[in-house]
Amino acid sequence: MTIGKGRVTRRIPPLNPLRAFEVAARHLSFTQAADELCVTQGAVSRSVKALEDYLGEPLFERTGYGLALTERSEAFAMRLSDGFVRLSEATDEFLGVQPPPVLTVRAYTSFLIGFLIPNLPHFQVRHPDIKVKLISATDSTEFGRDQVDVRIRYGRGHWKNVDSTLLFRDELRPVCSAKLLDPARRPYPIDILKNHVLLHQELRRADWPNWLALMGAEGLTPRDQLVFDELSVVYQSAISGVGIVMAQKAYFQREIADGHLFEPFDGVLTRELGYYLTVPHSRREAHHVRVFKKWLLDTLAAAGIGDRAPPAAAAGPADGVRRPPPPWPANSPLAGAGERRLG
Repeated sequence: MTIGKGRVTRRIPPLNPLRAFEVAARHLSFTQAADELCVTQGAVSRSVKALEDYLGEPLFERTGYGLALTERSEAFAMRLSDGFVRLSEATDEFLGVQPPPVLTVRAYTSFLIGFLIPNLPHFQVRHPDIKVKLISATDSTEFGRDQVDVRIRYGRGHWKNVDSTLLFRDELRPVCSAKLLDPARRPYPIDILKNHVLLHQELRRADWPNWLALMGAEGLTPRDQLVFDELSVVYQSAISGVGIVMAQKAYFQREIADGHLFEPFDGVLTRELGYYLTVPHSRREAHHVRVFKKWLLDTLAAAGIGDRAPPAAAAGPADGVRRPPPPWPANSPLAGAGERRLG
């Protein structure tokens, strides 16, 4: 058998600089790349410089916050990551090595804490041969850096180089602790929000204005507002009785069932935006990925969450807001007044 007969020979950069760049691109750090490769930081820097000279353009931008990839180099790094995974798999196959599969899942902290981790023991019981590694992400820009099998992303499902499967759409409703209001008196009138603190997450500032618009209460001014960087901190603040949070249905089923949280109002805000399971094209046929995907969809459906769940009657005066207005409209009482931002 002749390997590669008839193919045009392509220029391939030296392997060591490619590997150094791929690892540095995942970590956005020469220091962390050096730790993974067991070399010095200077060796990583020299290898990346050699690759930049070979390609004739810079691969990193040096900013005040550290390293950043260019648009072209980010796409290049993702292709390299897939390539090195395939090299590793091909070598294992050639040597007859069959390591236990490790499923690496990268997801938002709120998704991990609110849904995945509480249900993960059931997956491990059913599939003890698959080890699971979880990586938390707090910002969408962190995605695409690591060699992961599955990423949970928020958006409309349109990303390059991945297969996207909808898990569940935004389905938001206010929840609060029983320490704050008496569950026996629900549903409460919307006006009571004037006497309470609204909790916000920095990247989801439109949630409360959209819900108030849905309920016909655009002019309402709360007693106070707290803004947090991390959504899981917002949720914990609600559980502790600090204020009222706009919550995702999937994340609070246990707390609501246990009586620690409840929905003080009727009215659910729905959007086209949602959470998606995304898988790189190079991993979509992997057995452990397909097993996890099926288990996650089945678990969501059994919990009454997502498009595969039995339909439920929508509450509130309208079905939902399909095109949310920009965060903090200029004429909204929520814009600026009384806002406090907490890290």
